[in-house]
Amino acid sequence: MNSARAGLTDSRNTPRFRRFNAPATASGESPVGGDGNVPLSTGDAFTPRELAAWQGLLEVHAHVLRQLDLKMRAAHGLTLSQSEVLIFLDDAPDQRVRMAELAKGVLLSSSGRTRLDHRLERLGVVTRRAAADDRRGLFAELTDAGRHVVKAARATYREGVRATFLDRLRAADQVALSVISTRVSGGHV
Repeated sequence: MNSARAGLTDSRNTPRFRRFNAPATASGESPVGGDGNVPLSTGDAFTPRELAAWQGLLEVHAHVLRQLDLKMRAAHGLTLSQSEVLIFLDDAPDQRVRMAELAKGVLLSSSGRTRLDHRLERLGVVTRRAAADDRRGLFAELTDAGRHVVKAARATYREGVRATFLDRLRAADQVALSVISTRVSGGHV
């Protein structure tokens, strides 16, 4: 789908994204979008409220991931994706997971997961083993070195998520975000 058809640009392919730098009100709500009576959608172009919500989500997501990746690289020499794989495996029964389940669990394509698995194997923190009940199936499994690394990586990850995101939200914001996430994902969060 081209950008104009997606509503991201006009017929001349001029980006419709405009940065709104309006300050938040005393209650923490953005004044973008008017008095609350603005329709949720007006058809082709995004409303200012829609644009602020969408662009805000993308910017926060990119910022948090970038900061977490920097923290994980500095503290452990691991990328954020590598750290998430180790944490996912650490949380799994017997610290092992089928490769396909691993890809779903850390939101990777199967080719991205394969490349990541090879890097983690070279680092000695993950090994691949054939499934006993299905010789075609493979499991990713934490090694002893992986179990050692993941303890420290998990602490850095938790601290990073809190410092770059959660600590900047009020308790009510965290609840609202959880509700929104569940609604948007169809209950699959």
